[in-house]
Amino acid sequence: MNDAQRSIGPTATRGAVPGHDAAREAFPAIPHDAYTLAAALADSRSGSGSGSGSGSGSARSIDQWVVERGLVSPEELMATRGRRAAGETLCETLVRLGMIDEETMHRARAAALATPFVRADQFALEPDATAALTASLARQHAVIPLCMVDGRLVIACPDPTDAELERLLAFAADRPVTLVLGRSADIHRAIVATYGPGEDAAALREVCERSRAQGIAAGDFGAEQLARKGPVVRLVNHLLSDAIRQGASDVHLRPLEQEVEVLYRIDGQLLPLRRIDKTLLPALTSRIKIIGGMDIAEHRVPQDGRARTVVAGHEVDLRISIIPVVTGESVVVRILDASVGLRDLDDLGFTALDQQRFDELLHRSTGLILVTGPTGCGKSTTLHAALNALRPTGAHIITVENPVEHRLEGVNQIDVNPATGLTFPRTLRHILRHDPDVVMIGEIRDAETAKIAVEASLTGHLVLSTLHTNDAPSAVTRLLEIGIEPWLVGASILGVLAQRLVRRNCPSCTAPEAADDAMRAAVGAAPDEPFEKGRGCHLCHETGYAGRHAVYELLVASPALREAIVAGAPASEIARLAQADGMVPLTRNALALARRRVTSLAEVVRVRTG
Repeated sequence: MNDAQRSIGPTATRGAVPGHDAAREAFPAIPHDAYTLAAALADSRSGSGSGSGSGSGSARSIDQWVVERGLVSPEELMATRGRRAAGETLCETLVRLGMIDEETMHRARAAALATPFVRADQFALEPDATAALTASLARQHAVIPLCMVDGRLVIACPDPTDAELERLLAFAADRPVTLVLGRSADIHRAIVATYGPGEDAAALREVCERSRAQGIAAGDFGAEQLARKGPVVRLVNHLLSDAIRQGASDVHLRPLEQEVEVLYRIDGQLLPLRRIDKTLLPALTSRIKIIGGMDIAEHRVPQDGRARTVVAGHEVDLRISIIPVVTGESVVVRILDASVGLRDLDDLGFTALDQQRFDELLHRSTGLILVTGPTGCGKSTTLHAALNALRPTGAHIITVENPVEHRLEGVNQIDVNPATGLTFPRTLRHILRHDPDVVMIGEIRDAETAKIAVEASLTGHLVLSTLHTNDAPSAVTRLLEIGIEPWLVGASILGVLAQRLVRRNCPSCTAPEAADDAMRAAVGAAPDEPFEKGRGCHLCHETGYAGRHAVYELLVASPALREAIVAGAPASEIARLAQADGMVPLTRNALALARRRVTSLAEVVRVRTG
């Protein structure tokens, strides 16, 4: 479920920006130019700045710093250690669980390492410093030269303890180097701002001139030739890697009359990033078709492709769709990054009671569990988190998906391909002969798939799947509408989890939200309740939001509810019975997040189900 890639787990009652105010008081100011950076470096060397305390900040562990500065309690820290994912640092776990924000993590880490923390994209870079490294070297190692201090080149990087990197950069720059801590996203933006335009301009000039000289139009052989040239290859690679590093779920190339608009979907919102000369479009689409293994010569019908790339040391799957429109060919590249997203069910943000109820459903041997919601609400990621929780039981798990978005070790995953006849129904009929304990179906799309799923859930299998409905009670009526008998639905259904993703307030620019009476009335908020919303800053692309949080409602099928289903009760009656059995409506869960300043009231209104 790539659409939930940036969703973060349960936010504690500490507020929308846990630890943020404490970090400002506990840690030194962030340097913004050569003068303030020189002072910060001098302070860290003398032990009076970020490394103060014992006189050697690098000797102190990050957990000591976050506890001593009151960012988390010792008890919270101990609980956090048990929830660390493989390859995850303590700081990353704290951020994922919503216990501290990302800036606090970097400031605390810099303090522990006795080095300044620099926002590279806000720093006044010195031209002499940036000229000391090539663009390719800066991109390859995710570093950005800042300035010269006492004859040393100061460079921001994500890991200032990397001695091998320091030696390599010193050799390349032919001068001594000092590494300081910078956030990867900030460094990347600074690299794009400093080095990117030159290479993009070169690509534009070279390719546009060749396109005009050769009179290239979409479908001509010349576009394929240009697609293999260095400038176009670099431009496409840059667009994709930039999107992946910024946490985008999709890249859009939207052809206009005179230009091509490039947009990234970040936190569910399409953000325009730049515009490219229209004469580049044939070469760009040809290059993307080459990457996706598609037919370069075909421009009249839609095409789908796929590819895999490696960015920052981890594999990323790409799903590519190209369709002809009146202004050219429109391109959408979906990014499936398995290194981000939900790692376990704790990250969904269940209450203790709902966590227990959902765990009980997952450990049943037979029955049907559904996850519902619109496209992009995180259904697939939730199912994979559920399967991840079932793996230690030793159950034989088989999945049927289109596409396989997250790889799970020890799970047999099947990627359906209708073009070759490998459809959901056909695959399901065969895998049931493999004696699975748990079957996960990517989506119930038709009556045949639904019938096989229900029958499998009644014959000794636990079946998990998704449906496109607005709320949990509607999932039951949807099964009835597509032709499943009421008694089969009533006998098979175990529970339904409906979910949405709300955008989290950006911790760097949160301010009081002006919510009118209509918004408050729509979700049942009191007229005088205070809410907050991000104003917009460079860290959140001026949107006011950074990351997403799941909200849900959990329907558990009780005997009374099963009887109502068999009797053909409408969704409203099913909802009433579910709430009587303890289901908290999704809108009420979302409002609770807004009251804790995690999200805005406007987001609650956007995702409400009633």
